Amino acid sequence: MIFIFGANDKVIEQRQSYQQEHCYNCNNTTHWTLEKNATFASLFFISVFPIKTRYIYYCPICRNGRQLEKEEYERMR
Repeated sequence: MIFIFGANDKVIEQRQSYQQEHCYNCNNTTHWTLEKNATFASLFFISVFPIKTRYIYYCPICRNGRQLEKEEYERMR
């Protein structure tokens, strides 16, 4: 019997923040993006359950940003 296991990333939630931020990488001022990503375990290419969740806050122009804690992400929503 052959099982095919793997992992894949999915964007669970994505939205723009209400406040504008200045990006020091690309030198633009814009509304940054809040994103919730999850890495799922997959079986036969079907996502089964989440392994890890990341919360990211980044510039939509150059995609430079930082990772957030869950509490900080919830506060910024």
